[in-house]
Amino acid sequence: MNDELKIKFWGVRGSYPTPGAGTIKYGGNTACVEIRAGERTLVLDAGTGIIPLGRELARRASTEKRGPELLLLFSHLHHDHTQGFPFFVPAYMPGARLHILGPDGTTESLKQVLEHNQSSETFPISLRDMASSKDIQSVQESQVIVWDEEGVRLVGPGVWLRSEALVIRIHKSYAHPGGVFVYRISWRGKSIVYATDTEGYVGTDRKLVSFARDADVLIHDAQYSDAHYGGQLAGFPSTQGYGHSTATMACEVAASAETGQLILFHHDPAYSDEMVAAQENTAKANFPDSCAAYEGLEIDLRPSSETRRGAMERDVQYVKNG
Repeated sequence: MNDELKIKFWGVRGSYPTPGAGTIKYGGNTACVEIRAGERTLVLDAGTGIIPLGRELARRASTEKRGPELLLLFSHLHHDHTQGFPFFVPAYMPGARLHILGPDGTTESLKQVLEHNQSSETFPISLRDMASSKDIQSVQESQVIVWDEEGVRLVGPGVWLRSEALVIRIHKSYAHPGGVFVYRISWRGKSIVYATDTEGYVGTDRKLVSFARDADVLIHDAQYSDAHYGGQLAGFPSTQGYGHSTATMACEVAASAETGQLILFHHDPAYSDEMVAAQENTAKANFPDSCAAYEGLEIDLRPSSETRRGAMERDVQYVKNG
């Protein structure tokens, strides 16, 4: 049985990709994070980081002699989180199965946005012409996403599931224009919270703190320095109200939620490697177990032998409300 639970970062920038000599250390691709839970592959957002990830998934599939199956979750539908999907190799593979889920309640559905991004006016290949099998669904905050032996499905709270199920809960944050989904991914007693594109509140975002409580890893937006956010950085405007956090705000959430490791994410595209490193130093001073995400960063959350034994003894889990 594969006990692997790993996180890998393929794109860590916000807004637009920034290749060049000044972004070599942390990388210039926009948001994309891969989570491997046993034999299951979960992808968070489809910024340009999904392009090299797609090539890697195709390579893995060629060695396994079968098309990949994966779950792709969109936090929201802004361009920097969708722009890589038209170049995602598994979407063109006839044997691939893609479960694509994202926010409901917008003026356009997830499927409409993806179709528009690949309309004849904007891209040479339509969504329909991509050869993979694609199950595209808009989901709501009240729903719970489950991937188990029955496949990928949506359930409500109050459901008993096998302990091997990958369970994803949703918190809708309004601290970003248009709203954004924060995801909590749980498997075998471990949990990862993905909170990109969110802005801190005075006194901390208490709903996010509650949602992230005791998570093993918190991936949190930290686009701006405190000086930039406050309009005190030469050459940069104040960004209060733009829907992004500072490293200090991310640390406040991590400390209040008593999470494990904090990963700073969605770095400003104008920031050089030195500026991102300064963000990391600020975070470490406030929350020592902090790290600035960089392309290629891997985090291994393989459960301990005690956790594995507990999971085997506890063959069901309960999906709680809230």
